[in-house]
Order: sequence, then C-alpha cells, then structure tokens
Amino acid sequence: MKLRFYISAVMVASVMIAARSHAQDAPTSSESHYSTRYSVAVIDDATFYSNLSVPIPSTLNQVLLEPSFNVNINHRWSFSTSLIGATTTYSATTTQLHVKETYAGLSAGDFDFLAGRKLVRWGTGYAFTAAGVLDPPRIATNPSDRLNLNEGRDMVKADWVRGQHALTLAWSTAALAQKGTNLRDTTAFRYNVLVHGFDTSLIAGNDRGGDSFGALTFTRVVGQAWEIHGEAAWREHEAILLGAKYTMASGVTFIGEFYTPPNIAYYRDSSVSPLAGRQHYGFLNASKTRLRELPGWKEWDLSGEMVINLDDHSYTGVFDVSRWFGKHVSAYVHAEIPVGSKTSEYGAAPYSNSTSTGIRFQL
Repeated sequence: MKLRFYISAVMVASVMIAARSHAQDAPTSSESHYSTRYSVAVIDDATFYSNLSVPIPSTLNQVLLEPSFNVNINHRWSFSTSLIGATTTYSATTTQLHVKETYAGLSAGDFDFLAGRKLVRWGTGYAFTAAGVLDPPRIATNPSDRLNLNEGRDMVKADWVRGQHALTLAWSTAALAQKGTNLRDTTAFRYNVLVHGFDTSLIAGNDRGGDSFGALTFTRVVGQAWEIHGEAAWREHEAILLGAKYTMASGVTFIGEFYTPPNIAYYRDSSVSPLAGRQHYGFLNASKTRLRELPGWKEWDLSGEMVINLDDHSYTGVFDVSRWFGKHVSAYVHAEIPVGSKTSEYGAAPYSNSTSTGIRFQL
C-alpha cells in the first residue's frame, strides 16, 4: 500500500509539473482556448490523547498529500479532480488514496451540467446543518474541515440560473460511498432566489427506500457587521437551525448557532442513545485572522469555540492557533477538551483532552 501511495504521489506531481510547463508556454492572447489551474498541499499532523480510559494508542499521526487539478475549455467544458493520499499511523500503519472530487462539467447558455463526485453545500449553518441533504457530514468540533478530508457525493446535477432565480436538480448514488455511512440514493431539488435581501432556498427530495424530505434555508446580511442564517427541515420530524455572525471593526468575528434535530437515524450521532429524545445544541465561536497589522503579528490566526449539548450539559472546548511562514508554509496547534459525565455525549470521549500539532505546505 505504501508503494501504491508513493507511485500515485509521483504521478500527481508529474501531472502538476506538466500542467505548469504548459501554462507557461501557452499563448496569452485571446486565441488561447483553455486554461489550467492546480494546487497541492502536504500536511504532517500528529494528535496526542491524554488520560485515556480505554486501551488504545495515545498518538495518531497522519501524513496527507492533497493535489488538485482543473482544466477549462472555451469557458464551456471543464474537468476537475482533487485527491487525498493518506498514510496513517495508529494501532497500525495504513496507506489509502481517496477521491475527494472528480467531475466533468458543461455550460450551455443558462444551464450548467455536471457528472461525477462533487462537494456541494446547500446548508447555511457553520457548525450544524438541517437542510444540507447533499452536504458532507458536519462535525461541530471541526466545522471548517481543518485537514480538508471531506469527500463529495457521486452525482449527476443540472443547474439553471437566470437573474435572481436558480434551479438545481440532482441525483446522487450511494453505490461508491465508503462503508459505514448511512447514505442512500438521493434525488433532490433546490430553488434559490433573493427576496427582500434574504437569500432563500427551498429544497425537496427523496432518499431511496426512505421518506421524502423538505427544507427551507435563508441568509440575510444586516448592515456592515451582522449576518443571520437559518434552516428548517422536515424528515420524519422537524429540525431547526438558527445562527448569526458578527464582525467587529477590528476584524474579530463571533458566530453563534442553536440547533435542534429529531433523534432519528439520519441526524443522530453515534454517541447519542436512540432513547434520548430530541437533542438541543449550542455553538459559540470567536476568531481573528492576522492578529495585528504589525510585523510578527499579522502571520498569526487565532480561534476559540465551544460546542454544547444543552440536554445532558456536556460540552467541548476547542482552541486553534496557526502561524504562517512565508506564503506556502504554516504551522498550527488544535486542542479539544471534552467536559461532562461519562454517560453524556461529549463527556463520553475516552480522553481528557486531545492536542494536534502539524505543519502544512501548500502551493
């Protein structure tokens, strides 16, 4: 498996170099009919667990290679791919290659067509989502997907956009989904429109072998500092999300969300009992990028947040700090501290705290 990973890495690097060479040699006049873009990130991440209550290793190490490539032909045809190569050392060492996204697209007038694996985001929530029926799983303690590990859904999608109106029809198959997920073949429809300053979406669809669902989302910018958002969904029972974001003149940003899903298989976390009933959650986040506009300070980013289960009174505190070294290299620390009884959602974590440190190179 290691050999396969390194061969894949060499092949990807070769493609990137070839694309870069072609981009440099390609004419810059209007006669050029296509353009290419690429990026690559390499991450070495180590997580340390303290005061373990179960006999598992206390250190998890991951080395990630994440290349992506995109080509656009005549602003009509497009192809994009993004891969994740991961070598993980925990109780054993494993090497895997995941396809994050790979899809082909066609633009024809007001229509856009797409086929392949694609990350979409229909939900408006930051830490939670009630209406993101095709979104990747949302992890409240890691809402920004800090290691960029989320994978898209395999789908065929058609979009029609005219003025303030946008219609999307998508069919997603679960045939290629990873084992252990609760994904099903999904047919979904979304209508998006701007109404009196509210960016609003109506969503409807059906999971094969399951019930139909419907949802409403909205986002509204108020003044220069406030943004409010919300979601309401019906899937067997109602799920509701309300949130807001406030940005100070200094650049400090605050995010707060309240979320209440029904206790059904689609929404339920694996640590929550099926008998626990409806759950209620809170999320609070404060962050600042470029701490100060001074040398030695503007390279630092800082974030702190808390995720709370309002029913069993357990919570997790999360702290992130990162520093850039030039334009391509950054180092970071990510810490999580769960608090609560051993029978609560967050207090059931088998460690008193976890700390991740890492270095990232991106081009």
